[in-house]
Amino acid sequence: MLEVDERAREETVRLTQDLVSIRTQNPPGGEEEAARYCRDFLAQIGIDATLVPLESGRSSVLARVPGREAGSVVLCGHLDTVRAEEGSWTTPPFEGRLASGRILGRGAADMKGGVAVLLELARLVASCGRRSARSLVLALTADEEGTYRGARSIRETHEIDDARLLVVAEPTEGRAYVGQKGELWVEAFFTGKGAHGAVPHEGVNSVLPACEFSLGLARAATEFPQVPGRGKTTLNVGALHGGWRPNVVPENAKVELDFRPISKEDERRAIRLVEELGERAAKRVGATFSSCVRSAYPPISSDPAHPEVRAFLAAAVGKDEGHAGIAPYCTDAVEIAPQLEIPVVLYGPGSIAQAHRPDEYVEVSSLWAVLEGLARYVSTDSVPEGRTSARAG
Repeated sequence: MLEVDERAREETVRLTQDLVSIRTQNPPGGEEEAARYCRDFLAQIGIDATLVPLESGRSSVLARVPGREAGSVVLCGHLDTVRAEEGSWTTPPFEGRLASGRILGRGAADMKGGVAVLLELARLVASCGRRSARSLVLALTADEEGTYRGARSIRETHEIDDARLLVVAEPTEGRAYVGQKGELWVEAFFTGKGAHGAVPHEGVNSVLPACEFSLGLARAATEFPQVPGRGKTTLNVGALHGGWRPNVVPENAKVELDFRPISKEDERRAIRLVEELGERAAKRVGATFSSCVRSAYPPISSDPAHPEVRAFLAAAVGKDEGHAGIAPYCTDAVEIAPQLEIPVVLYGPGSIAQAHRPDEYVEVSSLWAVLEGLARYVSTDSVPEGRTSARAG
């Protein structure tokens, strides 16, 4: 059994603080410094790590701790964060301040705390003098907050082709999810007719149908059905752009939408709603409407009875099959699990409610609890038999 002692706890806190202090806001990303920090830490504990370049100033990290048996478990976390509007914070977002049992800062929960746990787990394994059953592969990625290109570039190295299970250390409050919702980003465009603001009747104001459309779509999205174990499809109206001066009738407006579908059926329904409500709102004022799908990733749902999943749940969280549903968000798993036909478990410290908001934090106790859960899992000697696919749908 790997021992999570006081040194391990203190080092996990330090690693989280150090990573938070490295600015990796995406855009532009700039994950190179964080990637080198992780590589150097792994080198100090005797683990060879490789930088996987994405573009100038941006890299992911790939490292393997060999096991006794064939196959590997991929432990995945991302290095980038969303931006921090520092004027909205009451604490410095890049200080990694420790206060009242919490580490505060951009990325503390999403998900530099999770990356710190994976790094410390690797140190514990490397220092115990005994190999785990499966090889452990750390995949620390760039561009997760963008289009998951870091995870894709790691998969394309073929260094994880032997993977049997993917564990993503996103913030789950120490719960285990056996899948995740999909991600559907749509852009909606309204085109009117520009005119002087003093004679608005001479133009067609594109912002008005954009607003009507956004409100109507938000109301319609509340009608997606709730499904046990999966939750319900959600919508965020993420951005509305239109106009440039108060004395000009805006000719163009754009709405950016983020659906998190629980099924392909809901994804198709979402696209139909966009088209129907957009056309209706545009027609009402004499504007034109168009839309495009910017990106679409289907939901992933792994079988809780899969031997690899069942073994993880039993060891890490003390639960067996049927325990977990799917996470309400999308992760790097979209570029790894379906392509390699392996199951995925999401299990990490912190709460998703802290992600992407001012004064983000992660509870120190959550870091330690997840480290202990992963240590229990890695300490198990059994290697499950059989391998079935993760199910997308």
